[in-house]
Amino acid sequence: MSASEAPSHGTADAGGMFTRTATGLVRGVPPRSSLIINLIPGHPTQIMAAILLFALTVGPGGNVFLALLLVVPMVLAFSYAFGYLTQMIPRSGGDYMLVSRVIHPAVGYISVFCMTTASLLSNAFFALAVTTAGIAPLCSAIGLIGGYPGMVEFGSTVSSSKGWLLFFGAIVYIIAGVIQLFGWRTLLTIQNIFFALVTVALVVCGVVALVQSKESFISNFDSFAASFTGSNDAYQGTIDAATEAGVDVAPAFSFSATIPIVAVFATSAIFSYWSSFVGGELRQASTAKTARNMALGGLIPLAVVAVFTLIFFRGYGSEFLRAAQANGLPEGISGPGTSIFYLSSIGTGSVVFTAVVFACYIIFWPLITYVSTLQTTRAIFAMSFDGVLPQSVTRVNSTGCPWLALVITLIGSYLVFIYAVWNSTGFFQVLVYALMVQLIAMGLVGLSGVLVPWVRPELYRASTTVRSFLGIPVVAIAGAGAILTTLFVWWAYLHYDQLGTNADIPKLLTWTIGPAALGLLFFIVMRLVKGSSFERVYKEIPPE
Repeated sequence: MSASEAPSHGTADAGGMFTRTATGLVRGVPPRSSLIINLIPGHPTQIMAAILLFALTVGPGGNVFLALLLVVPMVLAFSYAFGYLTQMIPRSGGDYMLVSRVIHPAVGYISVFCMTTASLLSNAFFALAVTTAGIAPLCSAIGLIGGYPGMVEFGSTVSSSKGWLLFFGAIVYIIAGVIQLFGWRTLLTIQNIFFALVTVALVVCGVVALVQSKESFISNFDSFAASFTGSNDAYQGTIDAATEAGVDVAPAFSFSATIPIVAVFATSAIFSYWSSFVGGELRQASTAKTARNMALGGLIPLAVVAVFTLIFFRGYGSEFLRAAQANGLPEGISGPGTSIFYLSSIGTGSVVFTAVVFACYIIFWPLITYVSTLQTTRAIFAMSFDGVLPQSVTRVNSTGCPWLALVITLIGSYLVFIYAVWNSTGFFQVLVYALMVQLIAMGLVGLSGVLVPWVRPELYRASTTVRSFLGIPVVAIAGAGAILTTLFVWWAYLHYDQLGTNADIPKLLTWTIGPAALGLLFFIVMRLVKGSSFERVYKEIPPE
């Protein structure tokens, strides 16, 4: 957004028609940076650190590589549904803009309320993760490897202290907010540097696991554990302990056990459409590169995860990884969990290595928080521009950042985070709620893709890509795939109790169906207050 021009939202003239000035949004995001925006939500470092080992426990006997392959069509469905629609409507606002223009404003409100709730919940998860999956394991790993018991104690304290959780969560929001106060050029430079550092953390650990033989890792692990357990065979002891506890560390293949693993991978892999929310700021928003970048943003992480999974299975042993994740590690060294950063650090025995790879990994959480806030800030902007929110929330600073919308987003995120901490909502439970409510909005975008060739033919025909397969528009095929994926993931999370969705059904419905109902209620109130004329703005695509 230009520094000198604040947008004006729709106003009705004497004839009842809406006239609006330009939004003031400029095309400031080049293709490479938009690709990185789409890569960040499913960054392989996040999957390897926080999702892969969890997936092994919920689907014993499931094939990780088959699960990754089955996620591919899901990624493509959402990528091309969002991508082609953004190409037809290259404006910022994401699902709100797409759904409200193709289907109906009431459905657009349902979508944006669900998507915004998902972003707030996701931000709460990221704020929890920076401590429980980042800072606490970092302190414990440094303390154990370097022989600093005070660091181990501090790691245990920060992971269980509400005060420390709230403190480090606030730091995440501050970093994610401050970097957005700069213009796109500076912001994207910071984004790309953060992205590179997070990627380096995974690559370095992969190189260690690849170069170091399995026998060497076992020897180093046993030597490390000996001072805590008194045993010289802690590696095999970990496997034996898990087996005695009833864990099948070498399960036979089961397709049915692969299904929950598919659902777990979908938790992060299907969100490669994030540049849609800044569609008005993409330099090539109206070209085929929009959908292609979204598809690549989802497929590249899946390929990387497959490669690095092979590397870590080879370097550490799949039986050991399953056993360690199932609480088979000796009690004295089980604090940091079984993340690849911890295991790689044990393999090297270096405190410096531990500090560097964990620090690079921790950067991921403010990075993804910044990307997540793009949804809410642009949704607020778009709704204000449409005249349903106060125009004042589109205020920008001297570099073009919609700072007031950003502040509202960060405050809302922190309030939800406080609720999650004080309500003791579980780590993965927060993520599940975010996923389920977000899928409602994603399914509605899929429905928009199915309908757009027929309900908005002028948009479809004006698109730079009007492709079809067997006479069916590709955007409609992608939309149908998005709807089917939505239904599948909802079914999987409700069907498999080990995924944790069914722990509190009333709370699940509150965080999913509740926002949809509020979105519909919001439309009804706006219709009563403003009259039917306010709907006319949704018949047009806003100027830039």
